[in-house]
Parts: sequence; C-alpha cells; structure tokens
Amino acid sequence: MNKFFLEIYKTLNILCVEDDENVLEIYKSLFSPIFKNVYFAKNGREGFECFEQEKIDIILTDNMMPKCNGLQMSTKIRNIDSSIPIIMVTALESIEMLREAIELHISSFLKKPFTSTELFTTFNMVAKSVIADRCMMKEQAEKILYSDYQENLTFSKELTIAKNELKESKKLFHFDCDVFYKPKDTLSGDSYILKEINEEEYLLFLVDGMGKGISASVSAMLSSAFVNYHTDWLTNENSKFSLHELLTALREFIGPNLLEDEVLSATFLYFNKNTMLAEYAIFSMPPVLYMLDSDEVFKLKSNNTPFAAYSKDFQIDSLDISQLHKMLIYSDGLNENSINNSEKETYARYLKEDFKSSNSLQKFHIQAQTRCSTQDDDITYIYLGEKGGS
Repeated sequence: MNKFFLEIYKTLNILCVEDDENVLEIYKSLFSPIFKNVYFAKNGREGFECFEQEKIDIILTDNMMPKCNGLQMSTKIRNIDSSIPIIMVTALESIEMLREAIELHISSFLKKPFTSTELFTTFNMVAKSVIADRCMMKEQAEKILYSDYQENLTFSKELTIAKNELKESKKLFHFDCDVFYKPKDTLSGDSYILKEINEEEYLLFLVDGMGKGISASVSAMLSSAFVNYHTDWLTNENSKFSLHELLTALREFIGPNLLEDEVLSATFLYFNKNTMLAEYAIFSMPPVLYMLDSDEVFKLKSNNTPFAAYSKDFQIDSLDISQLHKMLIYSDGLNENSINNSEKETYARYLKEDFKSSNSLQKFHIQAQTRCSTQDDDITYIYLGEKGGS
C-alpha cells in the first residue's frame, strides 16, 4: 500500500457498521493494523451511539440492517455532522434509495460485491478529503483567510453569473417572479438563471452543486454560465428553443468537467405561453411546490438522477399551467435549515404550510426568517405568483 496513505490512515478513526459477523471479521483484519482506531457496530442504532461517544473520522456502513438501516443512521448523523465522510455499502436497490443517499451527502458508494482494491481506492479518496478539511480548519484557526477584497470580488462574480433577466419588471406571463439568493459562504454551491427567451417563452433554472467550497461553486457557476450562453446563442441564431437540446448540450459540457465522485442537482422549468404548458426536468432537487385554483398544494417531484460524470439519459415531463396560481422552486438549503431553538427540527416541516399561506416572495420570506434565525447552508428560492400578491 502507498506509504503516503498509510501515514494518513494512522491518524484516522474509522467506524464500521455491518450486521454480518463474517464481514466484520474481515474489516477487523484489514483495518486494525493500519488505522489509529477501528470501531465496530452491528446495526445503525449501535453505529449512531458509537458516533456520539467516539471521535470518528470516517464511517463505512452497510445499508440493509435490522433495527436501523444505513440511511436511517446517516440521517441521524447528518443532523449532527454535515461533513463527516460516509461510505455506503449497498446493492443500489432503487433510484429512490440513491436519491435519498445523495440528499444525505453520502460521500461514496461501494457496490456489492467489491474487492479490497476497490475498498481502499475509496478510502484513499475519502482520507484525502478528511486531511484537506483538517488543513482548512488549521488555516482558519491561524486566520489565513481570503482578504475582504478577494471575498467581495468572488461574490461579485457569482452575482454576475447568477442572473434574473426577466425584462418587464420581473414578470413572467401574468405572474410576478422574484428570487431570494443568499450564499452561506463566499463560495456558493447554488446558482440560478431566470430568462425571458422571447415574449412567449421563459426559462427558470436552479442548480445546487453537491459538495463544499470551490469544487461545488465552480460546477454551479459553470452550469449557470453555460445555460445562459446556450440560450442566448439560440436566440441570436433565431433558433427555436428546446429544453431537450439544452439538457443534451449541458450534459455533454458539464459531464467531463465533474469529478468522478461529484454530482450536480438542478431544476429546469420551461414555460410556453402558447401551449400554457411548463416542461420540467428535475435532477435530484427538492420538489417544486405549486397551487392551482384550489387550496391544495401539489408537488413536482424529481424525475431524474443528478448530473454526474457518467450521466446518459434524462426525462422531461410537462405541467398544465393554465390554472396555475403560484409556484416555489428552491434548493436544499431552504428546507434543511434548522428551526429556532431546535436541534433536530428543520424548516421542511413548515415549508408547505408557509407557502400555502403566502401570496408573495416577501411574505414567504418573512415567515421563513421568523422560524429560522440562522442559516445552515446556501439558500436560493424562486417564487412565482399571480400579480397583486401582497
């Protein structure tokens, strides 16, 4: 094994969660000689208790376990620690399971059966991220930070790329359309494009780079810049806009620019006034909330897995907007924000209720801010409502 990684492993504590005694024995023989400390648990419940009691650097867990499975345990851990690397051992049972794992920011997957080479290749990647985080923490402790000038310049660039280009006072058909965009840090993983293609067609795009710091920010900014450029190019060429062509072009562009373990979540909504239809493609983003002329809140759920280096096919569906009353498109930072004075409760519990009772972005924002006084992640949401909302 590479001497560099052996030195890294000697500084790390690993938690292995697995209900198969034979597999645990294999883990014990493999890991005990090389890691600083190795902890074992037979189910998610024991794994979570160990995580709370010990200083863990990396978690390796099976998914299918009694009492508490890997995803359930990971959910509890993410409520406490949003960055600890979690490697999921799974047969990838379903797209829904994969979507949930991605939303929990699972660091990597090992598909059964796997070899020791595959296992340590994954560990090498994760171990480097742990060391990088430690270095970053050390730099922060030593106050080696961006200067104010660098921070302001970076944020200005993000605001230049993220654009609201609705020409007529932020109007989309007969709707008011506005956006709230607030990165948690200077480097934001969120970006958006609101664009009037012509008087009859509009495009709403929201992207969330699944990761931290520069990598997520660069991927999100690249995507936004490409979407904006591609749409402008079609307009300048007097070509008919096609959401399918845009997604195909973006997939071909962004795929080679994503790291092997990196994914990109996004929501695309293309509105056509002539047909009164909204075509949509949602790539592992939170559901779009909308209301028609009734009091019921409906959801447009994700119909695609996230963009990745290996992405191939995608699906586009449509929604009749002839009776549309209002709509909310948002990134994970909104619904995952912590509620005031609560360690476990998130805004997801109140999101639907507040959307239903509000009739403008301003009113919705006030309700959200009242419930969540602190910001846990980048927050972006686009509010679409009938004119005259107060």
